[in-house]
Amino acid sequence: MKKAKLKMKATKQTTISGTTRLENFAMVKCYFDPNKDFRDSMIKMIRDKRISQPKELEELLACYLTLSSDAYQDLIIKVFQQVWFDLNQASSYRDLQNEQCYSD
Repeated sequence: MKKAKLKMKATKQTTISGTTRLENFAMVKCYFDPNKDFRDSMIKMIRDKRISQPKELEELLACYLTLSSDAYQDLIIKVFQQVWFDLNQASSYRDLQNEQCYSD
């Protein structure tokens, strides 16, 4: 089912007194698979902006929740939890691989 919603779009980074922040605007986007589309969008934003700290991830979640309709709130939280879990798993795997490289 195709649904329209607002999507966060980062336009540029601005540095103000040593702090980098994202400037965002909303745009309408149609989703055929909201679960996949939110996941892909979150992963792209995390990679593009090199988000790695929990506080940055929380800010990203807040942006998605603020810019999305109430109908998507539960789905966004569910997808975000899975993305966060996957990031932690990938990080743990890389740490394990690095430990094995150094012990050889």
